[in-house]
Amino acid sequence: MEQALALDQNEADTYYSLAEIMNFSGRPEETPGLIEKAMRLNPHYPARYLWCVGHAYFLLTRYDEAVAAFKRALARNPDFVPANGFLAIVYGELGLSKEAETAGATTLQLSPQFSRQWIQQRLPYKDSAVLERVQNALRRAELG
Repeated sequence: MEQALALDQNEADTYYSLAEIMNFSGRPEETPGLIEKAMRLNPHYPARYLWCVGHAYFLLTRYDEAVAAFKRALARNPDFVPANGFLAIVYGELGLSKEAETAGATTLQLSPQFSRQWIQQRLPYKDSAVLERVQNALRRAELG
């Protein structure tokens, strides 16, 4: 991705893709700046950009910012499963049971297969402790 950006710094999705890689490889602190660049290049950006930055804030334990990013993603696309699911995860992490259950119920309504196992198969965290943290938050949100 870094080589792709060196060749063309005007491709918003390349910044987004690099931001995703940073999240999963243990460098989420780099994600907000990358997503900001992507959003400047594509002012009509999709909800996944906001999910990506919310995911970074979750990983950085900046929960208020994560919630705000996920809610902004859902304002763009209320049926966006990753934003609903991670909103439930953040609420679970914060111990906000009612909010976690509500977001979790919405997630399951949109995607009945959403579960800890489903997450484990799809989110390639380099650090297994991060996946365990997500799994524990899913349990607290009663998602699996």
